[in-house]
Amino acid sequence: MDKVGRNDPCPCGSGLKFKKCCLEKSQAGSSRSDDERTAVGSAIAWLKTHYPEEVEETIHLGYFGDPDDEEIDAFHNLPDGPRGMLEINIGEWLLTDAFLEIEGTRVRAVDLVLGPGGPLLPAHGKEWLHALGENPLSLYEVQQATPGEGFELKDLLRRDAPLVTVLERTASRSLVRWDIFGARLARQDDRWVLTGSLYPMDRNRALDCREGILREMGGEEDWEEEISRDLVGSIISDYWLDALTEKRPFPQVVDASTGEPNALTTDRYRVSDWDALIGILSVQPDVERTPDEGWVRFEPLEDEARRSRASLTKESSDTLEVFCRTLRLADGARRWLEEIAGTAVQFKGREMVDPMSPKAREGARKSSGTEIPPELKARVEREFMRRHYERWPDEPVPALGGKTPKAAVRTKKGRLAVIELLKEFELHEARNALGGGGEPFDFGFLWKRLGLEEER
Repeated sequence: MDKVGRNDPCPCGSGLKFKKCCLEKSQAGSSRSDDERTAVGSAIAWLKTHYPEEVEETIHLGYFGDPDDEEIDAFHNLPDGPRGMLEINIGEWLLTDAFLEIEGTRVRAVDLVLGPGGPLLPAHGKEWLHALGENPLSLYEVQQATPGEGFELKDLLRRDAPLVTVLERTASRSLVRWDIFGARLARQDDRWVLTGSLYPMDRNRALDCREGILREMGGEEDWEEEISRDLVGSIISDYWLDALTEKRPFPQVVDASTGEPNALTTDRYRVSDWDALIGILSVQPDVERTPDEGWVRFEPLEDEARRSRASLTKESSDTLEVFCRTLRLADGARRWLEEIAGTAVQFKGREMVDPMSPKAREGARKSSGTEIPPELKARVEREFMRRHYERWPDEPVPALGGKTPKAAVRTKKGRLAVIELLKEFELHEARNALGGGGEPFDFGFLWKRLGLEEER
């Protein structure tokens, strides 16, 4: 946004000139932010100057947990972005939770800064250093995010904690709904803000971290004991540090029902005789007609359960569209259809999309190698996603112990498992949309169909 001049209309909408309205407030806010940043940097620099050995030792033992040479090398070799985040997190830990061993006595580092003989700091800077340590590090789940403004957070370690609206312009551009991260909150005037440190993790690791914390705390979900605060901060930083240096293979997204690589595939056939094709499909024992001029071919499972192998739809007066979730299913459907239909159909072409891959956002390609136009790509992707998930509630899912989502939600444990799967679906979609542009696929119909709208 362009800089507002002193004589320009105030952007708050009051009708007054900027100099007569919000200029002073804007300058005060800017000055305060500068004081806070200066105070943190000055405090850390003062500690390292006056207690260099003590600071180095407490970071080595207290923050990193006495790492070996290989771990130290891994931290030193981090890219600039993660390395900068690590330095910020260490600095804030030093001013909130760290103790230094001074002549045989453990002293809080921040007490040395704010006590007699500490560095000269502006008043707002001292207030901010006090505010930094008022709340412990915790795990937060993003409930809503508004890029460039902030988000609504749920504390995952306090059972009855209310949702908190946080002003945060930078992190809100990279975090999406259902992300979980470690952070510390502070009050700034009449609003909540992030203090600066951030411990982002993938959702599964963050949930493991949460379980580890609750297990160590004996199931307690409050902060009555100071040792709980120290323990929680230590566990969060440990999980984050492990994620920071862990070398993992690129994750492969698989179909939830079959466990095969996810490659949503649509084959198109030219139909020369619809009457013949309809008659052939009507006598197939594993095929059912649908209300929308289509058919579904099912695969029988145990206990009279079943799941879809292929979805067949009349796309136009001369075209049949066959959709499958994986390449193996698509190849099998093609062999099956050409065998039973004979000359009534003729294969035209294939389209494939991996809906969880950013590459698919950049342009799904037909088997011929021709790139799909952006507007067609978006429509095709959403249609693929809709078809893929519209039958998901009725299909056995390995992650649910082989139960269908509809069956799983009948128990408390199963209900929580289905909710977690839906959150993972939405998280992947939101993150892919963030990286490739466009709107994420809306899973709202699944939450509604499974009776989970309130939990969303």
